[in-house]
Amino acid sequence: MKRFIAFALSLCLLLALMPAVAYEGEIIQLRASSDDIYTFDPATDEMAAFIRDKFGLEFIDTAYEGDFDKMRLDAMSNQLGDVNYTSLLYYVPQISEFIDQGFFREIPQEMVDKFPLTKELLERDAVSQAMHKLYGGYFMLPKPDSADPTIYLGERKGIFIRTDWLKKVGKEIPTTWEELYEVAKAFTLEDPDGNGINDTYGLTGDGIGNLRFFFASVGHSNRYWVKQEDGTWMHGALMEDNIPILKWLRKMYDEKLIDPELGSTTWQASLQKFSSNQFGMCIRNADADWINNVMVTYYGAANPDVNPFERLSLIPALALDKDSPVRMEGYVSCMCATQFASTMSDEKLERFLNFFEYLLTPEGRMLRMGFEGKDYTIEADGSVKKIRDEKGAAPELKVKYPSIALSHYNSWGFEMAADPKIEYFDQYNDETKELNTWATGVRNPGAVFPAIEPILVGDTAVTDANSFKFTAEYWTIISGSDPVEDMFADMVRRANQDGFEEATKVINQLAQEHGW
Repeated sequence: MKRFIAFALSLCLLLALMPAVAYEGEIIQLRASSDDIYTFDPATDEMAAFIRDKFGLEFIDTAYEGDFDKMRLDAMSNQLGDVNYTSLLYYVPQISEFIDQGFFREIPQEMVDKFPLTKELLERDAVSQAMHKLYGGYFMLPKPDSADPTIYLGERKGIFIRTDWLKKVGKEIPTTWEELYEVAKAFTLEDPDGNGINDTYGLTGDGIGNLRFFFASVGHSNRYWVKQEDGTWMHGALMEDNIPILKWLRKMYDEKLIDPELGSTTWQASLQKFSSNQFGMCIRNADADWINNVMVTYYGAANPDVNPFERLSLIPALALDKDSPVRMEGYVSCMCATQFASTMSDEKLERFLNFFEYLLTPEGRMLRMGFEGKDYTIEADGSVKKIRDEKGAAPELKVKYPSIALSHYNSWGFEMAADPKIEYFDQYNDETKELNTWATGVRNPGAVFPAIEPILVGDTAVTDANSFKFTAEYWTIISGSDPVEDMFADMVRRANQDGFEEATKVINQLAQEHGW
């Protein structure tokens, strides 16, 4: 009897370790890139075995990771990977080139109709709908930052700020550009660290690029094309209502309240300055993942004896002035995508879409956190807890499942980092979620959404004009000595000479043709 029980237990254990019932049919191989490198070995990787046995798929990494030069070389020789992760809105000319030259294939409507979750995603996604109008079909699957589109309506940017310094100088978290100036001035001149030495400063960061998201406080995007009240289109960075913000930043620069290297430094260097307690504010990405990264990986590591959440908070967005609402650039529905080679067969495409459809289900979304019962548990209240070893450590999933990047096609997973019910972070999980919930509550109601259609225009007059570097030009104005109005007017003149005059004509003509 004991032998039988032992045998039964051994058999149960063996069955538990065995993969799901094998796919009934031919196993298809796909050459595919994702947002990270991966390896696919079902013999050693349980996630790879799960994908193969449930969906009949095996993957071979092309290692593109959005590299269009590699993709173009393969496309020209008819060797483009079947499934391609692309940085859709970062490289619009390449996307339009790949579609126009027939390198990317369309997803047929009749195939989309077979997968209701995929169809719903395509129909609600602003970029996919704009591309459908421009190209007459679906040439991409969206890869949004979050599978839940209601979490981040406003762009996930922020200015991290020392709340202990605010208390010392008698200030609150700024809500306007003038208040930002006043706090930067106090942080620089009023010895907020109390050491009796004039060694603190106001604002650092990795350039004007992230700060430009805050320029939406004027009521429109600074980074994309804007439809004006008279119905004509103009690029947001060229509009004169940006001048008051540039004046506040010039004032901060002239009074040495801003890091003089802000226009040229890296985000790593700026976070190092912030974490070493030189600066009271630092511009950075500020979704839940980056909140934890800044607070724990950078500031916490440099200041191990303090709870960073007791010392830091966020400026999620700003108002133009005290009589205006707080606004932030609206999040474009998806900056990245999954696109398919024209050489990919319908059979391969449909098989991949079956896998993609699964990733959109509640069960499939959780795959990026491993497997239930092995890597996490779902409690009675619906909360998700990591399974840890006796030392309290959770497994490094990328090491445990080298194919895990294949679970990322549906989104970047920011919804999990934000969800209060999911234990996503190893340190300060609850504090991270709480701060993110507050920040999105400030940022989302005033989200200023850019128009999508002009962003996707592949006309060379428009794409060539985009080489004009507004971020560098803005820093030149901020750090300059001539009047801001004069330098801004000169920038507009040169931008028009360098292609924006012609690009503006093209955008306005297309707007009339398409009814934008």
